[in-house]
Amino acid sequence: MTLKQWKVALLVTALISTGAVAPVAAAQEEPAPVWRSDVTGAYRDALPLLGLIPGGQTKTLHLTGLNNSQFFDFGVHDDDLVSDARLMLNVTASPALIPTRSQLNVYLNGQLQKSVPVTEEWLGKVASVEVALDPKLIKKANQISFEFVGHYQNICETPTSETLWLDVNAPSQLILQKQKIKLSSDLARLPAPFVDVSTNRSTTLPVVFASAPDNQAKTAAAVLASLCGRAAQWRGVDFPVYYNQLPAEGHFVVFVTNENRPHFLKDMPTVQGPQISIADVPNSRYAKMLVIAGRNSEDLVMAVRALAEGDQVLIGDKLLVKDVKEQPRRRAYDAPNWVNVESGAVSFSQLMQYTGQLSSRGYAPPPVHLSMRLAPDLYMVGGSEVSSLLKYRYTKPQPGDYAQVRMHINNVLVDSINANGDATRGQMQLRLPGFEGYLVDSLKNGYAFSAQNDLSFSVAYTHTFSEGSADNCKSAVLLPHQLEIDPTSTISMEGLYHYAELPNLSLFTQSGFPFTKYADLAETAVLIPQSANAEEMTTLLNTLGRLGSITGYPATKLTVTSEVNARGLQDKDIIMIGALPSTLTDLQEDNAAELQNAIAEELKGGAPNTEELEALSIEQSLITPDNGIGAIVSLQSPFSSARTIVALGSEGERGAFLLNDRLKNPSSLATMTGSVGIITDSEVLSFKVGETYHVGYLPWYHQVWQTISNYPLLLVLCALVCAVLVGGGIFYFMRLWIRRRS
Repeated sequence: MTLKQWKVALLVTALISTGAVAPVAAAQEEPAPVWRSDVTGAYRDALPLLGLIPGGQTKTLHLTGLNNSQFFDFGVHDDDLVSDARLMLNVTASPALIPTRSQLNVYLNGQLQKSVPVTEEWLGKVASVEVALDPKLIKKANQISFEFVGHYQNICETPTSETLWLDVNAPSQLILQKQKIKLSSDLARLPAPFVDVSTNRSTTLPVVFASAPDNQAKTAAAVLASLCGRAAQWRGVDFPVYYNQLPAEGHFVVFVTNENRPHFLKDMPTVQGPQISIADVPNSRYAKMLVIAGRNSEDLVMAVRALAEGDQVLIGDKLLVKDVKEQPRRRAYDAPNWVNVESGAVSFSQLMQYTGQLSSRGYAPPPVHLSMRLAPDLYMVGGSEVSSLLKYRYTKPQPGDYAQVRMHINNVLVDSINANGDATRGQMQLRLPGFEGYLVDSLKNGYAFSAQNDLSFSVAYTHTFSEGSADNCKSAVLLPHQLEIDPTSTISMEGLYHYAELPNLSLFTQSGFPFTKYADLAETAVLIPQSANAEEMTTLLNTLGRLGSITGYPATKLTVTSEVNARGLQDKDIIMIGALPSTLTDLQEDNAAELQNAIAEELKGGAPNTEELEALSIEQSLITPDNGIGAIVSLQSPFSSARTIVALGSEGERGAFLLNDRLKNPSSLATMTGSVGIITDSEVLSFKVGETYHVGYLPWYHQVWQTISNYPLLLVLCALVCAVLVGGGIFYFMRLWIRRRS
């Protein structure tokens, strides 16, 4: 071989080794496709984009030169695989913007997805634009961010110009193409995949029984529902109940005993004690079922309480419960989600839900928010005091500018202070004056407290800019500002009493009161028919899920019964579930009073008679089973003057649906007040009927003052009586003195 041939051979070998030239056989090979047997068919999920803004939905997102960015949070279920993601934006831009130089930058989890230039079609009118997102970047918790870069002239621009804006309108959507995947059967994932805690949507969790459950099985299901409600928090949970039926699709919970099991679990091995397991749903490619099993119904209660107490190690697909440590009863008003006003000053660090919650950054820093839930029966007197020691840090204003720190409670201004331009930190002592009345109904007294409160803190800066002229152009560089609220800041409430006038359905619908006074529901009894139908069981579970979300604690001490026993119910607040005991002929105050009286008479007469209820004639009723109603009625317990009954009933299947649909949504009953609430297709009606009574403690002299303040004419009468008595006494002693002198 010649020298030239050797050089050519060496060159070819080098190229092949570096990959520059590949063998012909290798170039013809194609990679084999990889198939996943755990992935189902794709489905489309469209999310309103403005609904993903943290803190609540707005009608329009208005971006300006100062407020030029916005974040959107969204989550993906553990068993969802996103194959495609895109934004369908509906936008309107200021007519003054310069096309192309102005742009909207879109980021996903910190990575730029697209820089969208503002075109002529955007200016002054509605336009549509599509932005593709990289699905590989999507994980369980995600954040989309917008950055608006706007220009309205070539020189001498100022970011405060009113012509510098871009609107993102309500029709904008986030479109996700998803596929379901089969997860491993692992109890360590709980509450996933059964309760959705990664998005802001409500959860639908079917519950399956072999037949109508007994009271012990009802108790187990109720405790589990409160546990799920605690996990879902403000999102809400719906528990459709099935008897011996496999739900159509999705994850669900099933209760099983050795002698009573659904047909699809007939081949399940018998168990030797309380047992919790996760298994694949028959004939489903991805769904899981949480199986609560036991030898009998008592074992079901023990298994669920083992989950609720949280002292079991959850790992693998099965947990054999051998021992459950009985927890002592909780004290009144010590719910984990409530601020304990008896403990003195509460630091903001106790109210924080995540790291960085007390920080705010930006050219115009958005407010810092803290949530604070209070006991709903707090009562203020003249000597009561609500105060806050607010400690803060902020960036120093630019020379000639000013800053102001403000505090709001539920969007009502509490106080503000001008920040010192030479300092970067400060503190503010806020004292709200006391008054005589209920704290959660305090707007008329200058307060804005409710059972669920939003504390917000903000700093506002003044900005002075000058555009100059074309010959003498002045430019300004904006420096981002920052606000830090010190976690050692405190809020305290002193001299308050627990005192409430009942019945008051707003206390129940918003705070679960009086049942949530004890977070474990130790002084609550549920009265439900022995052979409750599926709709009544759904009402029970939706109600307990709601109470669990309010307190943040499962109802481990709840009592469920189907018998009206005066001795067993005299020390209990009662939740009564069943069909309406009377047929409404009209939705008026008189009929509401008749409904309240019918419930009282039913309790006095003994256990509900299902056959008699079904035999009621509804020919004269304005409400038919196809267009039924739901009702929530509150009254004083006939077994104890200090106890309350809340009855949840419905008329017809439609009525049961309306009632349960409202119960699953924590905000859907916010307007219900009084003692009788009627739920129809179109509205929620409230009526204040029947006698009122008080629970809690208030010193007698404050009770006298409260009674007099509620009846001004009585105050005038008392003043006249006092004047007559004092005047008569003076006249008598003057006559007596004159007689002695004479």
